Amino acid sequence: MRRSDTKSAVKVALLAVNILLLGATMSFAQQQINLTAGPTQVALPDGSVVPMWGYTCGTAVTGSTATCAALNPKASGWSPVVITVPTGQGLTINLTNNLSFTPAGSTTANTVPTSIVVIGQVGGGLGTSPTYVPSPVHNQQQATWPIANTGAVNNPPPQGPRVQSFATEVAAGATTSLTWAAPRPGTYLLESGTHPSIQVPMGLIGMLVVTSAPVVANPQANPPTTASVGTAYPGVTYDADVPLLFSEIDPNQNRAVSTAVNTVGFSETAVWSGQPGGCGNPSSATYNTCYPPAVNYSPLYFLINGTAFDKTNASASLFPATVPTTPASGSATGLILVRLVNAGLKMHVPTIVGSFTGGSTTTSGVSGFSILAEDGNLAPGVPKVQSDVFMAAGKTFDVMINGPAAGGTALPVYDRELSLSGNSSNRDAGMLAYISVNGAAPPSAPIIGKAQANADTYNSLVAGKTFTVSDPSKGVISNDVNVYGVQLDPAVKAANGTVTLNANGTFTYVPSGTATSDQFGYCANGAASGTAGLCTTVTLGGATVESSAGILMGNATFTSKMATYLNVPAPGVLKYDQDKAGYALSAVASSVTPSSTNASPLSVTMAPNGGFIASVSSPGTYSFTYTAQNTQGTVSSPATVTLIFPTPSNLAVTVLDGKDKVTKVTDYRWIIEEDKTFYINPNCTTNASAPGCPAPIAGGTVPTFGVNFHTSHMEFVAQGCTGPFSCESGQTVLGVASVCDVGNGVCRPGSQQVAVDPSQVSLDPTKRYYISVLPGDAANAFNTGNVSTGHGMGGAPIPPPASTT
Repeated sequence: MRRSDTKSAVKVALLAVNILLLGATMSFAQQQINLTAGPTQVALPDGSVVPMWGYTCGTAVTGSTATCAALNPKASGWSPVVITVPTGQGLTINLTNNLSFTPAGSTTANTVPTSIVVIGQVGGGLGTSPTYVPSPVHNQQQATWPIANTGAVNNPPPQGPRVQSFATEVAAGATTSLTWAAPRPGTYLLESGTHPSIQVPMGLIGMLVVTSAPVVANPQANPPTTASVGTAYPGVTYDADVPLLFSEIDPNQNRAVSTAVNTVGFSETAVWSGQPGGCGNPSSATYNTCYPPAVNYSPLYFLINGTAFDKTNASASLFPATVPTTPASGSATGLILVRLVNAGLKMHVPTIVGSFTGGSTTTSGVSGFSILAEDGNLAPGVPKVQSDVFMAAGKTFDVMINGPAAGGTALPVYDRELSLSGNSSNRDAGMLAYISVNGAAPPSAPIIGKAQANADTYNSLVAGKTFTVSDPSKGVISNDVNVYGVQLDPAVKAANGTVTLNANGTFTYVPSGTATSDQFGYCANGAASGTAGLCTTVTLGGATVESSAGILMGNATFTSKMATYLNVPAPGVLKYDQDKAGYALSAVASSVTPSSTNASPLSVTMAPNGGFIASVSSPGTYSFTYTAQNTQGTVSSPATVTLIFPTPSNLAVTVLDGKDKVTKVTDYRWIIEEDKTFYINPNCTTNASAPGCPAPIAGGTVPTFGVNFHTSHMEFVAQGCTGPFSCESGQTVLGVASVCDVGNGVCRPGSQQVAVDPSQVSLDPTKRYYISVLPGDAANAFNTGNVSTGHGMGGAPIPPPASTT
C-alpha cells in the first residue's frame, strides 16, 4: 500500500493553483448512469428459483465516464450492480421504475414506488424530499398486565406521519433523475430508500465506488496511455481493485412479497395482522394483500456478488483483478484494493485466506490485510492489519492486500460467521468466493467437480402403510455427489402411490392400494428432466415384515405411592420392550386387559407412548396385559404389568382461610416431600429431660448443637389435586378440552385431572414430611379485578406417624 500524508511546503505552494483549477473544472462535470428497478428472479445451486427485485444497468450516456455493471457478470437473472464514478465528479442516476405487477385475472396493475439512498453520501433527495404516509390507526387498548382491568383503557395519542421513502420517490412507470454533487471518494452501499425492510431484502442493492481508477499502459491507444496507479483516497494508491458485496435471501419472505404484490387489492400501507379479518389471516377476504412482517426475516441463502458458492461451478464465484506486469505502484506484485460491502441484514465477518499486506520488493509482508477505510472514511494513522473484519449490516470496508505471486491460485474469501450453507442444510453453498489476480484459478479440491445423482433403493414398503424418510442423511441425496437440492422428475412418476419430495432429499410415499413396489424419479440442482448424470430413479420395494417373535416383551411392576391412583409417564411400559430390528414401538391401547383375579375393578388408560393412568377402589396388587406394535404393523405377544397400591396413611389435611382461620379451602393442588432436615427435638435440649427423650448420662451434659444441619433437597413423594380449579377443569387447547400434566408439560384430551386426596398417600410412619398447598382459587382476585378473593400458597410439616396435620 502506498500512502503519502506529508508533502513539502514548497510543493504545496507550487501546486495550489493547479489543484484549485482542477477542482473548478471537476465541479462542472456531471456523470450520468441509466438504471432500472424491476422484478426478476434468481436460480440457486439447489435448483430453487426465488423471486427478486433488482437493478439493471441501462445504455451508457454519451460523454459520461461513469460506469455501471453487474457484480455478477455471468448472472442470467438477478445481480447487484456496481457504479463507478471518477473522484470529484457529480453523479446523476436516471432511475426507471418498472415495479408494476398485474394480478392474474385483473387488468389493473399494483404499482410500487422506489428510491435510492447511498449510505454515507448526501444526495438523491435524501433528507430533502422524503415521502410520508399517514400512521395507521391505533385503537384503544386494555392494559397489558395479565389480570382483569377495571380502570380506564389506554388511548394512544395521535401518531405523526411515517416515512415511506427517505429520498426522492420514483413512481412506477416513471423515470426520475437523482443527483449527488461530487460524492466523496470511497466505497458505499447503494440501496432502496423506500420501505427498506422489504425492498432491500428483495434485492434492490448495489455498490457505489468513487475513485480515480488505475490506468493501464496502451501504446496503441490514441493518444497512447502510460500505466498509472489508482487513487482511492488522498495519499492512498492501488494497482487494481475487487468489489465484494455480501447479501442474503430469505426465500419465504421474498415469495410472500411477490404473492402480495400480485394479489388483487394489494396495499403498500396496509398493516399485517393475523387476526380474523386481517390481511395475514388465511381465512380473511383480504389475505395476502399486504407485505409480510419483516421481523420474521430469516435468510436461508448467502451470497457474494449475487452468487451462492456452487461446488459444481466454482468459477462462477471467481472475481478477477488485473495487475500490470510492472505495477505502477512500485510494489513487487501490485497492490489490490478489496472493497467489502455488507448489503445484508445480518452481520458477516469476511476473511481472505492466504493474503499478505505491506512489505517491499524484498519482503512478502505480513499475513492478513490492511484496513484503509470504514464507511468511506479514511482510517487515521498507520493502517491496522487484521485477518478478518466484523461487518454489521450496512457496513463497508476498504482493505489492501499484496497481489499474489505469479503462478499461484486464487485467494479464497469466506464469511467466518459461517454463513456457508444453502437452505439451512446444503453445505459449501454460501458466502465463499475467490479473488483471481492475473488469471489465477481456484485451488483444486476433491469436492469441487460436477454433480452426480445416484440411484436409490428402499426396501421398506408395507402394504397399505405410508412410508416416510425424514432424516436428510438417509434421504435420496445421501449417496449423491455435489447435489444441493432435488425435485421430482415428471417423466418418471410413481404408479402405485403419491410421492412428496422435499428439496433436502427427504420424502413421503403414500400408497394408493396394497402394492409393495414402486418407482419414481428425481432431478438434482434444478436440472431438466432426462439430464444425464443429474436425473435418476428411486426404487421402492417391499419390506421384510418382522414376525411377532422379533418384538421382545418384558413384564413390568410399578408401585404406587397412593392407595388408589397411579400415573406413569412415558416411556412407561415400553421401557421394558425392544424390537430386534430397531423399529419404533407403540403401546396398543385397545389391547389392555385387566386380570380377572384382581380384587376390585382396575381402570387403565394407556397412551401410545407407553405411559398410563391406573385407578382402583381399594389398595392391593393388580395386573393387566397389553401388546405393542412396531411401525410395520406387527403386533407383539402380550406382556403382564403388575401394579401395587399400598395401604394409605389416612393423613387428615385441613386447609383453612389464612385470615379468619375458620373457612375451609377444599380445592387445592398439593405436593408432599420427605423432610430430610437433621431433626432435634426441642424438648430434649434442656437438663430436665422430657418424657421420650434419652436419659442423661451421669456426669455428662445434654449436647447443644451450634449448627443447624438443614437439607436443601427434599425428596419428592407424591402430588395431586382435589377440585375442579386445581385439576384444570374447563381448560382447552385449540378448542379441545385438555389436561396438561404437571412436570412434563404434555397436554392430553380430558375434562380434568383425576382428583386425589392427600389421605391416599402411603407414608412411612417413622419419617417426617412436608406438605405444600397451592389453592385453586389463587388467581381469582386477578381474574375478576378483586371482585372475588383467592388464597395464597401455604404448607405445614407432617410429623411422625404422618396421620394428621
